[in-house]
Amino acid sequence: MQRRYLTENIINCRDLGGYPCRNGVTAFGRALRCGIPQNPTEKDIEILKKIGIKTIIDLRGNIEAKERPSYFTNRSDFDYHHITLLETNPALVKKSVDIVELYKKCLNEYKENFAAVLRIISNLNEPFLFHCFLGKDRTGLLAALLLSAAGVAKEDIIADYQVTYTYIIDFYRREAASGSGLIWESDENNLRSLPEFMNGVLTCIEDEFGGVDGYFRYIGLSENEIKKLGEVLL
Repeated sequence: MQRRYLTENIINCRDLGGYPCRNGVTAFGRALRCGIPQNPTEKDIEILKKIGIKTIIDLRGNIEAKERPSYFTNRSDFDYHHITLLETNPALVKKSVDIVELYKKCLNEYKENFAAVLRIISNLNEPFLFHCFLGKDRTGLLAALLLSAAGVAKEDIIADYQVTYTYIIDFYRREAASGSGLIWESDENNLRSLPEFMNGVLTCIEDEFGGVDGYFRYIGLSENEIKKLGEVLL
């Protein structure tokens, strides 16, 4: 059992297992979160298959997916889904962006897409992986919803989000310095995963919807789907 996987072209790759929750701790080897800015290497694929990953959920924007088609598209050994949770990477925006407001925009303007992703997850019986470009914003929001549904404490959800910057900054600086064209963001501040960002959106969910189950109802999920989402990480 491990929290972080040392992959090559899959960055910020982490397991959602090991967090105290309503029925003990969240299970390892059930859900992985990450960023996939480049095609996975053979070693990366071996790691995923060893864990038992069969389903890949790509949360990138449609433009991103068109410009850099997923490695997992049309592969017989993986079930690939592309459902955007924001049309452009929230990190790739103007300076001085209000990250909390951007996260609220994701949750509201893309509520149908959140519902579609969560329905897929609620019906899975095997390990799955979800990702965006760097695995910070769209991936961070979905991870927060799943952890909340399992009854993980706010402090642990914030901690899971906060470590992201540590795992992506070296990649960002290396690619930016190389001039590879892979990185568009010019302001490192937009890559930070500060605790107040996640705390702000979790507080919003609590205040506006009465908690994660209330948000799930708001986006149209059934009570059975909500129940199954609460068991995904158990």
